[in-house]
Amino acid sequence: MFTRKLLLGLGASCVAVALAFAAVEPQGTKAAHAAAPPEVRGPRVAVLATFPGAEHTSLYLVQAGGGADPAPVATFAHLPDAAVRAAVVPGTPYVLATADTTPSRDASFNASLFRLRPHAPPEALVDRVVHASRPLVTSAGRIFVSRGRAGTEIEGRLRVDPLTVDEVDLSTGKTRAVHAEHGHLLFLAGAAGKEIVLYRVLPHHADVVAVDPDTGAVRSIVKNLPPFARDFSIDAGGKKLVFQGRHETDSRTWVVDEIDLASGHARRLFSSPSMTLAPAVLPSGGVLYNPPGRGLSTLDAEARIAGPLGPGVDLVAAATTDSRWIAALHTQPSSLAIPFLVDATTGVASALPAPRGSRVTIAGFYPANGGAL
Repeated sequence: MFTRKLLLGLGASCVAVALAFAAVEPQGTKAAHAAAPPEVRGPRVAVLATFPGAEHTSLYLVQAGGGADPAPVATFAHLPDAAVRAAVVPGTPYVLATADTTPSRDASFNASLFRLRPHAPPEALVDRVVHASRPLVTSAGRIFVSRGRAGTEIEGRLRVDPLTVDEVDLSTGKTRAVHAEHGHLLFLAGAAGKEIVLYRVLPHHADVVAVDPDTGAVRSIVKNLPPFARDFSIDAGGKKLVFQGRHETDSRTWVVDEIDLASGHARRLFSSPSMTLAPAVLPSGGVLYNPPGRGLSTLDAEARIAGPLGPGVDLVAAATTDSRWIAALHTQPSSLAIPFLVDATTGVASALPAPRGSRVTIAGFYPANGGAL
């Protein structure tokens, strides 16, 4: 159903994407020799690429300047044109990915969670995962997914479903429900200390709560806010939540809000008619956003970033713990997204290698010894 699919698109701005990027130009030449290899910059990034219509997705470990034709290190199967989302598990060699696997008329809960390791067979861990949802992996390596089952259809009403947030054991795939509701969506907004933060769209309101996954205790953060909020992110200290939402009284205006996770106090950072502001808070607490027509820029941060790839919408996917390196997708209407890396101290950006003509998802940073930076 249309409304449900709109709600399920919370993790990324509603922008049509697709612009293939060019190979990196040689840095120089020597007499009687091939061009010198391009300079490799920044940490490795785990990206997943899916060709339009394909029934599989491949994992690549790439670096900026590392060449335009990377080799895959793992591949897994799914439904044609599946929505793929992914995250790196810190301190391990694993990448977790979700993708549509169960053929059904209603795609709401047709995804599965896969465990990927370079040069090893993929393993499916959990089914009934919410379509187009990214697994939440905490800094301690705990894994959470949003799951559900279709509720009863009642004509003229948005269906209400039994929903859960489950913790997943990385080794066995066993799950344990840490939160349950009957509603429209339980969205994993992030982790703050020992709590996980959820954006809940329930039959009569939407809210933001913190859940202790060990005790099940629920703490209210925002009691009521307009639906269709998205682009949630939390700083490394677990102090603030930043997201884009709809204005309280003007449905044509979109806002970027910052919420103090301890007190629930809200601070408005920006408002605009644009629904593609795509804010992101860095681990250090600085906030980036996309002012209309300008690409990724500094809103409230000590970073030298101002539209590194020009006009478009840049969706931040990961940042290193020191907030220096940021991995993002540069999107423009009717083009494939360009994965890129930007140095926040200089503002210099470089395209990340990925197969030409593919749809790319960024899982996170993946250093030589495995895990996330």
